Amino acid sequence: MAENSSVQSLDRAFDLLELLCRSRGGMTIGALSAQSGLHKSTVHRLLSSMCTRGYVQRDAATSIYRAGMRLCELSGYIMDNLDVVELARVPMERLSAETGETVHLVMQEEKDIVYIHKVESGRGAIRMFSRIGMRRPLYCTGVGKAILATWPDSEVRALWEASEITQWTEHTILSEEAFFREIEWVRRLGYALDNEENELGVRCIAAALPDYSGRASYAISVSAPITRMSDERIAALRGPLLAARDEIASALGGNTGRR
Repeated sequence: MAENSSVQSLDRAFDLLELLCRSRGGMTIGALSAQSGLHKSTVHRLLSSMCTRGYVQRDAATSIYRAGMRLCELSGYIMDNLDVVELARVPMERLSAETGETVHLVMQEEKDIVYIHKVESGRGAIRMFSRIGMRRPLYCTGVGKAILATWPDSEVRALWEASEITQWTEHTILSEEAFFREIEWVRRLGYALDNEENELGVRCIAAALPDYSGRASYAISVSAPITRMSDERIAALRGPLLAARDEIASALGGNTGRR
């Protein structure tokens, strides 16, 4: 009987915590009682316990309760312990098998992207020059542009201004105005392209892996020789790429914004 009571109290506490997490401005005991169906005394008792542990905070002036920063601290530990490569491995292998092309996973590190996993295509004799651990600037790669499109304009501009804008190929975007048009295009379509901007003869389609807030530090891409990457092929690759993106982002607790 005592065990059942403890489980019931735990369920009720989680119900209250979830209500507070979804509330923008916090909630009073009365509002929590009304929405949860719990008696005010029960709500007060559970909130007091969660306040003690830092999961809930109370504004003494207004008696409004909000979710506490302890949750953010724990979410940070969870994210640190997620093995992104391990979670992405199977979806990436499936995407490569479905498309017959090379699939990359990258992470953002300061002004660059770093390749952290790669599933090589068994198709054709041409191999991508990418390798695990290789760095490239965010501004001239499909994966980099996909990541940047999830950031606020102010941060994108700061990144652009801090980067050493180099013409990697004749197709590299060198104008800030053209670069921001590209970022807006990525935001509208939900994916980015690298049209030989980083490596001549190679075209890729990329999608960011957003976290719970919608911001990304990781991205995946499908890359192939330009002879196999017509606009029609790019359009055909979009669906499989975004499906893999959604699967990986979901495993990471991310928010793709798709419905």
